[in-house]
Amino acid sequence: MKTLQISSFGEPTDVVELTEVDPLHPGPGQLAVSIEAAPINPSDLALIRGAYGVRPDLPAALGAEGVGRVTAVGDGVDRSRVGTRVLVIPTLEQGTWRETSVLDESNAVPVDPGGDPLQQAMLGINPITAYCILHGFAKLSPGAWVAQTGASSATAGYVLALAKHAGLHTLNVVRRPESVKPLLAAGADVVLVEGTDLAEQAADALGGASVELILDAVAGEPVTQLASLLKIDGQIVSYTARARQPLNIPIVPLIFRGLSVHGYWLNLWLQRTPRDTVMRTYQELAALVADGTLVTPVEATYALEGYQRAVAHASRSDRNGKVLFAL
Repeated sequence: MKTLQISSFGEPTDVVELTEVDPLHPGPGQLAVSIEAAPINPSDLALIRGAYGVRPDLPAALGAEGVGRVTAVGDGVDRSRVGTRVLVIPTLEQGTWRETSVLDESNAVPVDPGGDPLQQAMLGINPITAYCILHGFAKLSPGAWVAQTGASSATAGYVLALAKHAGLHTLNVVRRPESVKPLLAAGADVVLVEGTDLAEQAADALGGASVELILDAVAGEPVTQLASLLKIDGQIVSYTARARQPLNIPIVPLIFRGLSVHGYWLNLWLQRTPRDTVMRTYQELAALVADGTLVTPVEATYALEGYQRAVAHASRSDRNGKVLFAL
């Protein structure tokens, strides 16, 4: 069976290797899943570099999320699940950049067998993160304003779609001017480019309204400027550390506006949340993928054998869509 793995940490193009391993068979309470599609995420690349929140024992199978067909079940699992399509919950307990993965039944979410496997494969990390950071830290009523930095990312795209679905307004901050028009076309209310006058531009765009929630993907100066626009008791949620910048919140609004700052990591949410809630949330998001509410662009797909080109492509900052393995 073909699988992608690492035997040492380092640059993905240097250390990822394609190897043959013995076929996997499900044990009690487990499923064998023939993987149809599996995304390459920034978190995967960070794990390969040894710069993620966990460092697996080596050699380590790669890939956190994906979708596939159940081909076999172990004792205690209903045999009617054979042939169904499931989403792999990204617990990091099993790899998905491989032909077949074995996972506990509790880590397999049933999804529409006739749906787009590429869109379904991307459900595991970015949409659930977007949902949790948008709805898990503040009670937002229709018409509320949400600001987000790093707004051209895949997760931010899901935030935008979910905010529209909930009747929320979004103020989106990007690094590149060429990102403005696509976000406006996707339904963003306001899109601003990072700069020294970001706070002034944002205040003008809000027209006197306050931001209730800031979703932060870059830290650094953009959050510093936006913090002054938060309402009293406003929330800031940081969910990615790719830029490795400190989160600097001015002390005056922090104290006198009673701001709260949170970190969010999907792995902790999965560990702390009852599994029936996890399953239900994924199924709700899968329904939004099925009806077209949640869609993210796909720039390229690769076979496992094309892994070197795939990880190099996924590492590029000028992408306009996701890169996936399609088996």
